[in-house]
Amino acid sequence: MATFSISAVARKAQATANGSTTQFAFSFSVNTEADVAVFVGTTLKTISTHYTVSITSSTGAGSITFTSGNTPTNGQIVTIMSKTALARSSVYTSGGTINATSLETDFDTNMMLFQQQDERLDRTLIAPVDDATSIDMTLPNKDARKGKSLGFDGTSGNPTAIEQVTGAAVNVSTVSVGGSATASVAVSGGTATFALGIPTGATGATGDTGAAGGGMAELSSDSSPQLGGPLDVVTHDIVTTSNRDIELAPNGTGKTVLKGNTNPGTIVLNCESNSHGQTIKAQPHSAGVTNTLTLPAGGNQTLVGTAGATFTGDVTIPAGDLILGSTAVTSTGAEINTLDALSRGSLIYGNASAATAILTKGGAGTVLTSDGTDISWAAAAGGGGLEFISSTDVSNAATASFTGFDASKYDSYIFTLGNILPQTDNQLLQALLSVDDGSNYLSASDSYVKAADQSAGAGDGHF
Repeated sequence: MATFSISAVARKAQATANGSTTQFAFSFSVNTEADVAVFVGTTLKTISTHYTVSITSSTGAGSITFTSGNTPTNGQIVTIMSKTALARSSVYTSGGTINATSLETDFDTNMMLFQQQDERLDRTLIAPVDDATSIDMTLPNKDARKGKSLGFDGTSGNPTAIEQVTGAAVNVSTVSVGGSATASVAVSGGTATFALGIPTGATGATGDTGAAGGGMAELSSDSSPQLGGPLDVVTHDIVTTSNRDIELAPNGTGKTVLKGNTNPGTIVLNCESNSHGQTIKAQPHSAGVTNTLTLPAGGNQTLVGTAGATFTGDVTIPAGDLILGSTAVTSTGAEINTLDALSRGSLIYGNASAATAILTKGGAGTVLTSDGTDISWAAAAGGGGLEFISSTDVSNAATASFTGFDASKYDSYIFTLGNILPQTDNQLLQALLSVDDGSNYLSASDSYVKAADQSAGAGDGHF
């Protein structure tokens, strides 16, 4: 056997498993692997089957490793304890040889046993050091304590066996008017029997409804109960049976007030499964708000919130009560609906009643006219008017083409040329005509127009 010093450590090590760690260390010294006991929770495990032991030869301390499939689950407590056997194998005979190894091993084992016993004593029930020397902590014998509870004598403080209470009974008797209430309890055969003496008589402090009187068996016996202080429901609900309502009925002009505490007064309306809730709460104290919110009259309705709402029926808003941003909408519903009647080409205008109206599109070739009061469509006056067709920029080019002719719409055309600069003096500006969209141009002398020659300088003109 190895020899080593025995440190002053507890012969017990504990750790909380995480579900994956398999190795746990212990710091107390042992002689052999069998001197270690391992518990998972309160279950003693078996060496080799559930775990193996590794010992460091220089200290006697070591670790245990759980075998495959036996790793403690997350949260389980792993306890490693010393279980050095109360035995020795060495024998010292008269005149025999005594060697240091045997003595060292025996001394180490004795110290291990002392520490092991000390750890066990730390977990026992013992009397405190200041108890009298006459104290006797011996338990009553087996027959005296079977089926009993452990108690302590009211005079000596010594352990004693007392009756277990497995049931209770109440005996009520009356006390004469003006007498004091009485109460006592006795335990026999596991039953605690309470004896109560209750004063009788008229109402009052000692009467049948007073603080020391018999009181009521049921609250329903009082047809007009009143609280003497705040009602604390603790963790309970106020409920009804048979689908009855819960009604709060303040007297006269009284109100039902939901007070605030660390938060503003709040109502939570749960769904039928009590898994979701919608909260209605007052403005905080810092807002300094005292006002009245009156619900709208009429049939079933949906309140509109700032987050928007979805409506399944008609929503009626009194005239002048619809405000978009800071602007009140003064139009009537009929005027707003006018927008839905618009057709392509129609115009919206104010009619003789100063209401929104629609002017349907005019016929082909008609123009919008006014008689100074109203507007209408009318045929275009003689002479017609000018209509812009197109424009183009010409840069460093000798020719430019225009092909936007439409005989169905136009009788004549005006071409306006601006900032024309010839490259050389005495040049003619000519307009050539084509009857095939510009593929060929007429070359006869009467098929083009000549403009006057112009010196080399910028100029404007039209033809």
